[in-house]
Amino acid sequence: MSLSSSVSIKPHQPVWLVTGASSGLGLAVAIEATKTAAVFAIGRDQHGLEVAAKAGCRTVQLDLRASADHISAVLADVIKTVGRVDVLVNAAGYILEGAVEETSEQELEDVFTTNVFAPIRLARAVLPHMRQAGSGVIFNVAGIGGFSGSPNAGAYCSSKAALATLTEALQRETGPLGIRVCLVQLGHFRTSFLKAGHRVHTAHRIADYDPVLEPLRKAFNGLNGQQPGDPVKAARALVDVASWGIDKIPHLLALGPDVPAAELNAHEAKRQAMLAFEDITNSTDLEA
Repeated sequence: MSLSSSVSIKPHQPVWLVTGASSGLGLAVAIEATKTAAVFAIGRDQHGLEVAAKAGCRTVQLDLRASADHISAVLADVIKTVGRVDVLVNAAGYILEGAVEETSEQELEDVFTTNVFAPIRLARAVLPHMRQAGSGVIFNVAGIGGFSGSPNAGAYCSSKAALATLTEALQRETGPLGIRVCLVQLGHFRTSFLKAGHRVHTAHRIADYDPVLEPLRKAFNGLNGQQPGDPVKAARALVDVASWGIDKIPHLLALGPDVPAAELNAHEAKRQAMLAFEDITNSTDLEA
């Protein structure tokens, strides 16, 4: 971990922590937030953090696969430096591509560590300070992939679904304490998400799955660089929503017009599957 110290912080300036700030939405949010806030841009890639630094961010180089104790210590150093945290944006994440059977224990652990455990560890690190202040905002970025389990991306989809469910619980636990937690459901945005480094393939390949997965691999290739969403506009929207005040920030923020349709379609498919066997569903109560 390394922490830069090149940006002064004004007494009443909001303090933001943004993960995934080396690229993509995280970098766009960090840059946008510097217009009104003191931003600590957190990322693993030093080159990306240099972009954030040039935009006026302090930078924290941190591998989110580190232990909970290490992340807590890093955040403690940041909070000691600045005195508080007003907004945490958990935007870091990557996709692991491959069949479930092809996924090794380590690969599964790594994607869940980055996409689920790290956001929760960061939240746990800042929540004591937010509870003491009686205010604070956390944005957890999940996404369209978590609505259903997609072949070729089961580990990723399940990690985003897990983050969404944990976020919903966190909302209900912290809301009465004056803290707002917002689940951001992100659509398809034109970032480096599907490029090498962010799109990781399982090391093991099973040829039997190739007829099933090859069309999806080609679809991923075709979508890369063709996503309809503008990450700068998404960042502006998120930063604008953060300015509304804790009581007005929504619990659920869909970014991208493809998000509502995808979630509704996923729910409708599950509803139809349940109704198809309603006679069995309704046959399991104890007799009166």
